[in-house]
Amino acid sequence: MKILRTPIYIIVLAVAFFIVTANSQFVSGAEINIFYSPVYEKNRGEQTDKDSSSLGSDGPIIIYDNGSIISYSIIPGSADYKITKKEIKKTDTMTCNIDETKHRFSFQLKDSINIEKDEYEMPGKMFIISDIEGNFKGFEMILNAAGVINKNFQWTFGSGHLVLNGDLFDRAVNVTECLWLIYKLENEAERRGGKVHFILGNHEMMNLRGNYKYVRNKYIEDAKALNLEYNKWYAPDTELGKWLRSKNGIEKIGDFIFVHGGISKDFPKDKYTISEINDNIRMCIDKVFPAGEASKDIFIGSRGPLWYRDVVNEKETQEEVEQTLKSFNASKMIMGHTILDKMKYLYEWKAIAIDIEHQINSDNGKMYGLYFERGEFFIIDNNGIKVSLE
Repeated sequence: MKILRTPIYIIVLAVAFFIVTANSQFVSGAEINIFYSPVYEKNRGEQTDKDSSSLGSDGPIIIYDNGSIISYSIIPGSADYKITKKEIKKTDTMTCNIDETKHRFSFQLKDSINIEKDEYEMPGKMFIISDIEGNFKGFEMILNAAGVINKNFQWTFGSGHLVLNGDLFDRAVNVTECLWLIYKLENEAERRGGKVHFILGNHEMMNLRGNYKYVRNKYIEDAKALNLEYNKWYAPDTELGKWLRSKNGIEKIGDFIFVHGGISKDFPKDKYTISEINDNIRMCIDKVFPAGEASKDIFIGSRGPLWYRDVVNEKETQEEVEQTLKSFNASKMIMGHTILDKMKYLYEWKAIAIDIEHQINSDNGKMYGLYFERGEFFIIDNNGIKVSLE
């Protein structure tokens, strides 16, 4: 099946969307406004930019169906897109295409997916970044500069650790490609004595739980072209769905705590171990809560580790932050989620905030990440230049 990349197609698709809305099997009537958001938060602040994203390359989306493995993809051509749905074998080679950069990479499915450990010894070096949010171009740029990958998307970081502090989903249009790159790098890193850590953020949880508030229009159109509802892309019977459900919300590497949002002074730290917190976060992914109760949950709610902002916003005291760290026998807490003008230390070097405006930076040819080596933290840019974290 081929779809022309022309304005006529986009117009026809838009008209068709509204005509079939009443009987659509894509989303229920209550969800239509959430999926078809009229604006895109380019700067993650005021909603000002129209979401003009449309059909684009995507996939593969891998679904397990009654003993078969089905792969769905939208593949770019010179003047059109090809829609594919085919049965594959576990040993087949998959390919991801990135429209914006015209790059591609290949990978194979894992033999098995297991729940990740949540405590690790301190490695000699780490590259740490959060809130990429589907920005593949910027992600590729900084991974290359930090020496994590080469131009062929192969792991080149040796025994180093790559830490992704949550929020690979939403806002930009290459979420699937970012996820598959991480998936691919995991195996390569472990073969070389390294490790990739993918820590769940609030946007992972939103997508897995069916909250599509920040999903781009591209994914609406891709889902309709594939005849595969978006809410099936990351279900438990998919490869990426299984893989995401194996991840943690908190990890401890050496004596550093990594978490997307932050750990509140009020979180019952003495009641739960890190492993128990992670077990509960994973259990919440597919849990059905009474109306309004999920936002109050201590694990995935607004004051839980995936959402909490008061540490980065410096609304806690030094003593409160230090008490939290003491509860986990940790020396530092490293967090994303809350945007600052630059990555920096907080609370007398007890906390590090790393979420900055990656999309705006990459649009201007710049990217930054956090680099740890020989016991020190640096900010590294897209030219590979490191400056000490302040």
